[in-house]
Parts: sequence; structure tokens; C-alpha cells
Amino acid sequence: MDLFMPAERVLYDRAYCLSDEAEKDYAFEVAEEHGVDVGEVLYSDELMKEVRDALDRDIDLYLDDEIANFDSMLRELKCGDDPEHPAEISVVAMGSVGRWDVPSRGLVAANSLRDLIDGKGSADALVDCQIDRIVDTNGTFSIEASHHDGTAYLDVRLISGVSFDGKGFRLGGERYAPGKMDLDDFHILLGNLYDVSDVGPCSLPHFAERAYGAAQESYRFGETVFDIYCETSGTDKPYKVMVSAGETVGKDAGTRFASAEEAKAWCYRYSMRELADEEKKPVPGKAASAAKKAAGCSAGDGTGDAGAIKL
Repeated sequence: MDLFMPAERVLYDRAYCLSDEAEKDYAFEVAEEHGVDVGEVLYSDELMKEVRDALDRDIDLYLDDEIANFDSMLRELKCGDDPEHPAEISVVAMGSVGRWDVPSRGLVAANSLRDLIDGKGSADALVDCQIDRIVDTNGTFSIEASHHDGTAYLDVRLISGVSFDGKGFRLGGERYAPGKMDLDDFHILLGNLYDVSDVGPCSLPHFAERAYGAAQESYRFGETVFDIYCETSGTDKPYKVMVSAGETVGKDAGTRFASAEEAKAWCYRYSMRELADEEKKPVPGKAASAAKKAAGCSAGDGTGDAGAIKL
């Protein structure tokens, strides 16, 4: 049964670099570089060594690239419109880390994603951890990691007006050296701020959107993907939806919306076959056909039981 749900954007996946799929993908690249058939690569010890060496290199390189790109985005946000007076913007993460006795839950603040991962923040949540996946889902930024005692999961956000380093932390422009405010109290304060990401100093990173121009929000129903973009053109309806199905390139749905929530509702209704005919204008034929099939609709007017969640 298909569900209408947020579509993950996987930014880093260690398991892929260790998979047969990655080995075949890299074999095609090596074959192209040497001008030979991929079958020759797969049966050549020398060429397969090139494949495995490239995978061994990229498994860490891709992770380092994502961390560096996130921190580059963070530096740009800090500079804002006044590079000589950078804003105090840090990363704050909440999650759980598996321990030998019981899982540990809490928060950690750091001046950069690299510091957070290297254990240089207010807590060493990911020290000795292997980063397994980094995922952006509609602006959220999640890190999945593992170590000898279990797994770790952190949800990373941005927080303004707060910074942390070895000398203590700054809050509202004032430095609190160790002892001036207990670190436990600091984490309690962070927790109160963390839970209100729509208002106040804590916000979702929207990393994939800011760094790579990805959709602001993406949703999936079966094979059909809906990407919601905001066009900064000064119009009162700046949001558009791109619809794609399977391997097809996304096409403009032809309708504009006043908000991302309104665009999301349109995507949901489209998935559920609830749109009036006049609302469906120029949705691409292939995507429409795939959406009907994914929704379980018959060739006639009957509507299948899509079983999707409600908005």
C-alpha cells in the first residue's frame, strides 16, 4: 500500500559505497576511462583494483565534502549582509546515542558541523562513531552513526545568538565561562529553544535547498515525486510543483500557490485523485498515468483505496 510521505534526500550513504551496486557503478566509470567494455573491467584484477581503490577513497571523501559544504553554508549565513560583524549562528543537535548500558539522550551545541562530529562541542556525542548516513528531509538534517556499543541518531538544527568553544559559550552576546552557568542548565535552555523551530532562534538548516538548489519540500506517492520550489519573483503565489514519475524528468504542474502548505495540499489531493479537472492543467501525461496507477485507480472512473495518511 502506497503512502503520501516526505521524500528523503540522501546526501551520504556509507552502505552504498560498500555495496555491489556501487562496485558496478564504478566499474562502468573505469570502463569509460579506459575505453573498454564493462565486462572486461569486471574480469580484470588490475581494473577491479582501480574500482575498489576509488571506492575506498570516496567513502570518506564524500562524507568530508558534505561536512565542508554544510560548514560553508554556515559561514555564509554568519556573514549575512555584514561580513565585518558576523552573526552568532551555531549548530545544535538533539538525539540519542547507544551506550553499553542504556541509550543516552540529549543535546549538543557546536560552532560547526565538523566540530560537532569531532566531539568539540558542548558534548562528545559522536566521538568514536562511524557516520553511516546523512539525510535531508524537507529541511531537516539528520545524522545516523554507529559504534561498538550501538547506534546514534542526531537531528541537527541551526541556532542564532548562541556559540560554544573551549572557553565556554556565548548567549545573547555575553560569554558564560565554565562555572558562570552550569552546562546542564545550558543544555536545558537549548532544549527549550530547540522545540520551537518555526519561531525564535532555532531553525531547520534547509541544507540541500541552500547548498544545492534542491526543492524546499519533496513528497512521494508510489513512483511519483512532487518537488515544491519557491520562486523569488515578487508574486503573491511564488510556489510551484514539479511532478516526476520513475526515471522521467520533473515537469511543471502548471499551477502556482501562495504557500508551501497549499502546494503540499495540492500534491496530496492529486495523489488521492481528488482534484477537480480544472486544477489538473498541464500535469505531464506520464506522471499523471503513473500517479493514477500508484493510487490504485482503474482505467475507468473508479478510485482505488490509496491508503494515504492525512495532512
